[in-house]
Amino acid sequence: MPRPQNEKFTKEEKFYLANPSDTASILKKFKIIEKKYQGKSWYYDSSNIITNPFLIFGKIIPYSHNLIEDNREEKEHKENKDKYLNLVINEMEKLKQLDLVKKLKKRIEITIDKLGLKKEKITATNSWRMVIGLGGSHPQETSMILHHIYGIPYIPASALKGVTRHWAVQKFAEILFKNKNEKFDKCLEKISKSLEEGKDKDLDNLKIKIENKEINFNELIKIFGTQKEEGKVIFFDAFPSEDIKLKIDIMNPHYPDYYSGKEPPADWQSPNPIKFLTVEKTKFTFYLCLKPSEGSQLLEKAKILLEDSLKNYGIGAKTALGYGLFE
Repeated sequence: MPRPQNEKFTKEEKFYLANPSDTASILKKFKIIEKKYQGKSWYYDSSNIITNPFLIFGKIIPYSHNLIEDNREEKEHKENKDKYLNLVINEMEKLKQLDLVKKLKKRIEITIDKLGLKKEKITATNSWRMVIGLGGSHPQETSMILHHIYGIPYIPASALKGVTRHWAVQKFAEILFKNKNEKFDKCLEKISKSLEEGKDKDLDNLKIKIENKEINFNELIKIFGTQKEEGKVIFFDAFPSEDIKLKIDIMNPHYPDYYSGKEPPADWQSPNPIKFLTVEKTKFTFYLCLKPSEGSQLLEKAKILLEDSLKNYGIGAKTALGYGLFE
Protein backbone atom coordinates (compact mmCIF):
# COMPACT_ATOMS: atom_id res chain seq x y z
CA MET A 1 0.00 0.00 0.00
CA PRO A 2 1.17 3.61 -0.56
CA ARG A 3 2.53 5.55 2.36
CA PRO A 4 0.40 8.34 3.87
CA GLN A 5 1.13 11.72 2.30
CA ASN A 6 2.10 13.27 5.63
CA GLU A 7 4.82 10.67 6.30
CA LYS A 8 8.43 11.65 5.63
CA PHE A 9 9.91 9.90 2.62
CA THR A 10 13.23 8.15 3.02
CA LYS A 11 13.37 6.80 -0.54
CA GLU A 12 13.78 8.68 -3.82
CA GLU A 13 12.05 6.04 -5.93
CA LYS A 14 8.57 6.97 -7.13
CA PHE A 15 6.28 4.22 -8.40
CA TYR A 16 2.66 4.10 -9.45
CA LEU A 17 0.74 0.89 -8.75
CA ALA A 18 -0.94 -0.38 -11.89
CA ASN A 19 -2.33 -3.32 -13.81
CA PRO A 20 -0.46 -3.67 -17.13
CA SER A 21 -3.63 -4.79 -18.92
CA ASP A 22 -5.20 -1.41 -18.20
CA THR A 23 -2.13 0.78 -18.67
CA ALA A 24 -3.67 3.22 -21.13
CA SER A 25 -6.56 4.25 -18.89
CA ILE A 26 -4.29 4.40 -15.83
CA LEU A 27 -1.81 6.71 -17.53
CA LYS A 28 -4.67 8.88 -18.77
CA LYS A 29 -6.04 9.12 -15.26
CA PHE A 30 -2.55 9.73 -13.89
CA LYS A 31 -2.13 12.79 -16.13
CA ILE A 32 -5.32 14.26 -14.70
CA ILE A 33 -4.07 13.63 -11.15
CA GLU A 34 -0.72 15.14 -12.01
CA LYS A 35 -2.36 18.33 -13.24
CA LYS A 36 -4.79 18.56 -10.37
CA TYR A 37 -2.42 17.67 -7.54
CA GLN A 38 0.73 19.29 -8.91
CA GLY A 39 2.77 16.18 -9.48
CA LYS A 40 2.19 14.35 -6.18
CA SER A 41 2.91 10.64 -6.54
CA TRP A 42 2.85 7.29 -4.77
CA TYR A 43 6.01 6.17 -3.00
CA TYR A 44 7.20 2.60 -2.57
CA ASP A 45 10.26 0.83 -1.35
CA SER A 46 11.09 -2.86 -1.37
CA SER A 47 10.08 -3.36 2.27
CA ASN A 48 6.47 -2.56 1.33
CA ILE A 49 6.26 -4.97 -1.61
CA ILE A 50 5.78 -8.74 -1.77
CA THR A 51 9.18 -10.12 -2.69
CA ASN A 52 8.10 -11.70 -5.96
CA PRO A 53 9.98 -10.09 -8.88
CA PHE A 54 7.12 -10.99 -11.24
CA LEU A 55 4.67 -8.86 -9.24
CA ILE A 56 7.13 -5.97 -8.98
CA PHE A 57 7.98 -6.06 -12.68
CA GLY A 58 4.39 -6.50 -13.83
CA LYS A 59 2.37 -4.38 -11.42
CA ILE A 60 4.42 -1.23 -10.80
CA ILE A 61 5.06 1.66 -13.16
CA PRO A 62 7.79 4.25 -12.49
CA TYR A 63 6.49 7.76 -11.91
CA SER A 64 6.41 9.62 -15.25
CA HIS A 65 6.52 13.36 -15.91
CA ASN A 66 4.58 13.23 -19.17
CA LEU A 67 3.11 16.70 -18.82
CA ILE A 68 6.18 18.54 -17.54
CA GLU A 69 8.66 19.73 -20.18
CA ASP A 70 11.43 20.51 -17.77
CA ASN A 71 14.89 19.00 -18.37
CA ARG A 72 15.41 18.34 -14.69
CA GLU A 73 12.09 16.50 -14.47
CA GLU A 74 12.85 14.43 -17.59
CA LYS A 75 16.24 13.47 -16.17
CA GLU A 76 14.56 12.45 -12.93
CA HIS A 77 12.14 10.23 -14.86
CA LYS A 78 14.99 8.42 -16.68
CA GLU A 79 16.89 7.89 -13.43
CA ASN A 80 13.70 6.66 -11.84
CA LYS A 81 13.32 3.92 -14.47
CA ASP A 82 16.86 2.76 -13.64
CA LYS A 83 15.88 2.50 -9.97
CA TYR A 84 12.74 0.61 -10.93
CA LEU A 85 14.70 -2.00 -12.94
CA ASN A 86 17.32 -2.23 -10.21
CA LEU A 87 14.52 -2.85 -7.71
CA VAL A 88 13.51 -5.93 -9.76
CA ILE A 89 17.15 -7.09 -9.87
CA ASN A 90 17.60 -6.58 -6.11
CA GLU A 91 14.45 -8.54 -5.31
CA MET A 92 15.66 -11.33 -7.60
CA GLU A 93 18.93 -11.46 -5.68
CA LYS A 94 17.05 -11.62 -2.36
CA LEU A 95 15.39 -14.87 -3.40
CA LYS A 96 17.18 -17.99 -2.22
CA GLN A 97 17.69 -18.85 -5.83
CA LEU A 98 19.92 -21.89 -5.50
CA ASP A 99 17.48 -23.63 -3.14
CA LEU A 100 14.54 -22.67 -5.32
CA VAL A 101 16.00 -23.94 -8.61
CA LYS A 102 17.22 -27.18 -7.00
CA LYS A 103 13.75 -27.93 -5.63
CA LEU A 104 12.16 -27.04 -8.94
CA LYS A 105 14.53 -29.30 -10.88
CA LYS A 106 13.86 -32.19 -8.48
CA ARG A 107 10.10 -31.69 -8.77
CA ILE A 108 10.24 -31.84 -12.58
CA GLU A 109 12.32 -35.04 -12.57
CA ILE A 110 10.03 -36.72 -10.02
CA THR A 111 6.99 -35.84 -12.18
CA ILE A 112 8.66 -37.27 -15.31
CA ASP A 113 9.59 -40.49 -13.47
CA LYS A 114 6.06 -40.89 -12.08
CA LEU A 115 4.64 -40.58 -15.58
CA GLY A 116 7.06 -43.27 -16.76
CA LEU A 117 8.43 -41.17 -19.60
CA LYS A 118 11.78 -41.56 -21.32
CA LYS A 119 13.79 -38.38 -20.89
CA GLU A 120 16.78 -36.51 -22.27
CA LYS A 121 18.33 -33.66 -20.31
CA ILE A 122 20.41 -30.77 -21.63
CA THR A 123 22.31 -28.31 -19.45
CA ALA A 124 23.53 -25.18 -21.22
CA THR A 125 24.58 -21.62 -20.40
CA ASN A 126 23.60 -18.63 -22.50
CA SER A 127 26.87 -17.32 -23.92
CA TRP A 128 26.02 -13.65 -23.38
CA ARG A 129 22.58 -12.18 -22.79
CA MET A 130 19.03 -13.35 -23.42
CA VAL A 131 15.57 -11.82 -23.19
CA ILE A 132 12.37 -13.82 -23.71
CA GLY A 133 9.18 -11.81 -24.26
CA LEU A 134 10.79 -8.43 -24.95
CA GLY A 135 7.87 -7.28 -27.09
CA GLY A 136 5.18 -8.40 -24.64
CA SER A 137 2.59 -6.01 -23.22
CA HIS A 138 4.16 -3.97 -20.43
CA PRO A 139 3.85 -0.42 -19.03
CA GLN A 140 7.55 0.23 -19.67
CA GLU A 141 7.56 -0.55 -23.45
CA THR A 142 9.88 -3.53 -22.95
CA SER A 143 9.00 -6.73 -21.12
CA MET A 144 10.54 -10.05 -20.08
CA ILE A 145 8.87 -13.34 -19.15
CA LEU A 146 9.05 -14.10 -15.42
CA HIS A 147 7.28 -17.09 -13.90
CA HIS A 148 4.08 -15.88 -12.23
CA ILE A 149 4.57 -18.18 -9.19
CA TYR A 150 8.34 -18.45 -8.73
CA GLY A 151 9.17 -14.97 -10.02
CA ILE A 152 12.22 -16.19 -11.96
CA PRO A 153 13.00 -16.00 -15.70
CA TYR A 154 12.33 -19.16 -17.69
CA ILE A 155 11.93 -20.33 -21.30
CA PRO A 156 8.40 -21.60 -22.11
CA ALA A 157 8.13 -25.03 -23.70
CA SER A 158 6.15 -23.54 -26.60
CA ALA A 159 9.05 -21.20 -27.40
CA LEU A 160 11.56 -24.06 -27.30
CA LYS A 161 9.46 -26.30 -29.53
CA GLY A 162 8.74 -23.40 -31.91
CA VAL A 163 12.35 -22.30 -32.36
CA THR A 164 13.58 -25.92 -32.75
CA ARG A 165 10.91 -26.59 -35.37
CA HIS A 166 11.76 -23.36 -37.21
CA TRP A 167 15.46 -24.24 -37.21
CA ALA A 168 14.74 -27.76 -38.49
CA VAL A 169 12.55 -26.40 -41.30
CA GLN A 170 15.40 -24.10 -42.37
CA LYS A 171 17.90 -26.98 -42.37
CA PHE A 172 15.63 -29.16 -44.53
CA ALA A 173 14.90 -26.21 -46.85
CA GLU A 174 18.67 -25.78 -47.40
CA ILE A 175 18.97 -29.43 -48.51
CA LEU A 176 15.95 -29.10 -50.82
CA PHE A 177 17.43 -25.87 -52.25
CA LYS A 178 20.65 -27.69 -53.13
CA ASN A 179 18.82 -30.63 -54.71
CA LYS A 180 16.27 -28.68 -56.75
CA ASN A 181 16.48 -25.62 -58.96
CA GLU A 182 14.02 -23.54 -56.90
CA LYS A 183 14.19 -20.33 -54.90
CA PHE A 184 15.01 -20.77 -51.21
CA ASP A 185 11.75 -19.05 -50.15
CA LYS A 186 9.78 -21.62 -52.17
CA CYS A 187 11.73 -24.46 -50.56
CA LEU A 188 11.10 -23.02 -47.10
CA GLU A 189 7.38 -22.69 -47.80
CA LYS A 190 7.16 -26.26 -49.15
CA ILE A 191 8.92 -27.78 -46.11
CA SER A 192 6.81 -25.80 -43.66
CA LYS A 193 3.52 -26.63 -45.39
CA SER A 194 4.43 -30.34 -45.73
CA LEU A 195 5.29 -30.49 -42.03
CA GLU A 196 1.94 -28.93 -41.13
CA GLU A 197 0.01 -31.38 -43.29
CA GLY A 198 2.26 -34.35 -42.52
CA LYS A 199 2.49 -35.58 -46.09
CA ASP A 200 4.61 -35.14 -49.20
CA LYS A 201 5.97 -38.12 -51.12
CA ASP A 202 8.65 -35.94 -52.70
CA LEU A 203 10.21 -35.36 -49.27
CA ASP A 204 10.16 -38.93 -47.95
CA ASN A 205 13.84 -39.46 -48.75
CA LEU A 206 14.98 -35.99 -47.67
CA LYS A 207 17.56 -36.07 -44.83
CA ILE A 208 19.74 -33.70 -42.86
CA LYS A 209 22.88 -34.60 -40.94
CA ILE A 210 23.79 -33.09 -37.54
CA GLU A 211 26.62 -34.45 -35.38
CA ASN A 212 26.90 -37.57 -37.58
CA LYS A 213 23.21 -38.34 -37.00
CA GLU A 214 20.83 -38.49 -39.93
CA ILE A 215 17.30 -37.13 -39.44
CA ASN A 216 14.75 -37.80 -42.19
CA PHE A 217 11.58 -35.84 -42.91
CA ASN A 218 9.27 -38.54 -41.54
CA GLU A 219 11.07 -38.38 -38.20
CA LEU A 220 10.60 -34.60 -38.21
CA ILE A 221 6.84 -35.12 -38.58
CA LYS A 222 6.83 -37.55 -35.64
CA ILE A 223 8.83 -35.17 -33.42
CA PHE A 224 6.75 -32.02 -34.00
CA GLY A 225 3.40 -33.36 -35.14
CA THR A 226 0.97 -31.91 -37.69
CA GLN A 227 -2.29 -29.97 -37.67
CA LYS A 228 -4.16 -33.26 -37.18
CA GLU A 229 -1.79 -35.20 -34.92
CA GLU A 230 0.29 -34.10 -31.93
CA GLY A 231 4.04 -34.57 -31.85
CA LYS A 232 5.43 -37.54 -29.98
CA VAL A 233 8.25 -35.59 -28.24
CA ILE A 234 7.26 -33.51 -25.21
CA PHE A 235 9.11 -30.22 -24.61
CA PHE A 236 9.23 -28.93 -21.01
CA ASP A 237 9.71 -25.36 -19.76
CA ALA A 238 13.42 -24.65 -19.19
CA PHE A 239 14.36 -23.19 -15.80
CA PRO A 240 17.68 -21.86 -14.46
CA SER A 241 19.78 -24.51 -12.71
CA GLU A 242 22.10 -22.04 -10.94
CA ASP A 243 21.87 -18.51 -9.56
CA ILE A 244 20.21 -16.06 -11.93
CA LYS A 245 22.07 -13.01 -13.20
CA LEU A 246 19.85 -10.15 -14.37
CA LYS A 247 21.44 -7.19 -16.15
CA ILE A 248 20.10 -3.91 -17.50
CA ASP A 249 20.72 -3.50 -21.23
CA ILE A 250 19.96 -0.65 -23.62
CA MET A 251 18.64 -0.20 -27.14
CA ASN A 252 19.11 3.17 -28.79
CA PRO A 253 16.69 4.00 -31.64
CA HIS A 254 18.31 6.87 -33.57
CA TYR A 255 15.15 8.00 -35.38
CA PRO A 256 12.36 8.16 -32.76
CA ASP A 257 10.15 10.50 -34.84
CA TYR A 258 10.40 8.11 -37.80
CA TYR A 259 9.41 5.05 -35.70
CA SER A 260 6.47 6.96 -34.21
CA GLY A 261 5.31 7.82 -37.75
CA LYS A 262 5.78 11.58 -37.42
CA GLU A 263 8.48 12.26 -40.07
CA PRO A 264 11.12 10.55 -42.27
CA PRO A 265 14.43 9.34 -40.70
CA ALA A 266 16.94 12.18 -40.37
CA ASP A 267 20.26 12.76 -38.62
CA TRP A 268 18.97 15.70 -36.59
CA GLN A 269 16.60 13.51 -34.57
CA SER A 270 17.87 12.78 -31.07
CA PRO A 271 18.42 9.13 -30.06
CA ASN A 272 15.95 7.76 -27.55
CA PRO A 273 17.69 5.23 -25.25
CA ILE A 274 15.38 2.48 -23.97
CA LYS A 275 16.53 0.27 -21.10
CA PHE A 276 15.38 -3.31 -20.61
CA LEU A 277 16.14 -6.37 -18.48
CA THR A 278 18.16 -9.36 -19.72
CA VAL A 279 19.40 -12.68 -18.32
CA GLU A 280 23.19 -12.85 -18.51
CA LYS A 281 25.34 -16.01 -18.55
CA THR A 282 22.93 -18.16 -16.56
CA LYS A 283 22.81 -21.96 -16.74
CA PHE A 284 19.49 -23.55 -17.78
CA THR A 285 18.25 -27.15 -17.76
CA PHE A 286 16.16 -28.43 -20.68
CA TYR A 287 14.03 -31.60 -20.61
CA LEU A 288 12.66 -33.60 -23.55
CA CYS A 289 10.43 -36.62 -22.98
CA LEU A 290 8.86 -39.47 -24.93
CA LYS A 291 6.27 -42.12 -24.18
CA PRO A 292 7.82 -45.55 -23.38
CA SER A 293 6.14 -47.13 -26.41
CA GLU A 294 8.16 -44.97 -28.82
CA GLY A 295 11.74 -45.63 -29.93
CA SER A 296 14.55 -43.87 -28.07
CA GLN A 297 16.20 -42.79 -31.32
CA LEU A 298 13.44 -40.26 -31.94
CA LEU A 299 14.11 -38.61 -28.56
CA GLU A 300 17.85 -38.54 -29.20
CA LYS A 301 17.34 -36.84 -32.56
CA ALA A 302 14.99 -34.27 -31.04
CA LYS A 303 17.70 -33.50 -28.48
CA ILE A 304 20.27 -32.99 -31.26
CA LEU A 305 17.91 -30.58 -33.06
CA LEU A 306 17.28 -28.59 -29.85
CA GLU A 307 20.99 -28.36 -29.04
CA ASP A 308 21.81 -27.27 -32.59
CA SER A 309 19.11 -24.57 -32.62
CA LEU A 310 20.21 -23.16 -29.23
CA LYS A 311 23.84 -23.10 -30.31
CA ASN A 312 23.50 -21.74 -33.83
CA TYR A 313 20.16 -19.91 -33.98
CA GLY A 314 19.33 -18.76 -30.46
CA ILE A 315 16.05 -18.06 -28.72
CA GLY A 316 14.18 -14.93 -27.71
CA ALA A 317 14.61 -11.37 -29.00
CA LYS A 318 17.58 -9.85 -30.86
CA THR A 319 19.13 -13.19 -31.87
CA ALA A 320 20.62 -11.52 -34.97
CA LEU A 321 22.79 -9.47 -32.57
CA GLY A 322 24.00 -12.51 -30.64
CA TYR A 323 21.38 -12.60 -27.88
CA GLY A 324 19.85 -15.92 -26.83
CA LEU A 325 22.69 -18.19 -27.98
CA PHE A 326 23.74 -21.09 -25.75
CA GLU A 327 26.92 -23.05 -25.28
